Amino acid sequence: MLKIEKEYLEEFEDIPKEDFGRIKYLFDNFNIDKAMPFINSEINRIKNISYNTLNYVIYLIPKGTPRPRSGKHGVFYVKGAKDNKTFFKEFSKNFDITLITTPCKFKCKCYMPIPNSMKPYEKVLSELGFVRPTSKPDWDNLAKTYCDMIQDIILYDDSLIVEGSLSKFYSIKPRIEVEISYMSDYDSQYNKKKITKKGI
Repeated sequence: MLKIEKEYLEEFEDIPKEDFGRIKYLFDNFNIDKAMPFINSEINRIKNISYNTLNYVIYLIPKGTPRPRSGKHGVFYVKGAKDNKTFFKEFSKNFDITLITTPCKFKCKCYMPIPNSMKPYEKVLSELGFVRPTSKPDWDNLAKTYCDMIQDIILYDDSLIVEGSLSKFYSIKPRIEVEISYMSDYDSQYNKKKITKKGI
């Protein structure tokens, strides 16, 4: 057995696999019965938290984030990250938004240039979204670029992203379309305390 499997089993083997079983396990082990009215109240509160949405389009050719490199004194850096931050800081000056510190959803669509070698009818199909890019940059490298770019500028930290998607398309007008939906309130005291402890 691999070490990672052994460590997992040591900590989680007794936890049921089924949804209902896990809830029952929590009630059986943490004496939660008395908290049921509060749990129901919190479920209703969280369900009713509204989301604010921010949309923007960056008219640049989408670029992926390269692997981190080792610089002087063994410090790792990502090539181009500083330029991306500088660009976005200037780009976001027109946004009427305070720093996002609540859980959020990040949706990004990257429109890559249509290759010149495509046949004319393929170019039309590409612009319509029927033909999609299957070449680099990889979707995860693109996602990293556009999540990292907004960190400390409009988003306190990209760890706040609880849902994310990135789609690759072709277009004769390369661009990056981003939609960020963020909660208007915290979903828990636990998450709120984590942020306020950092002085935000």
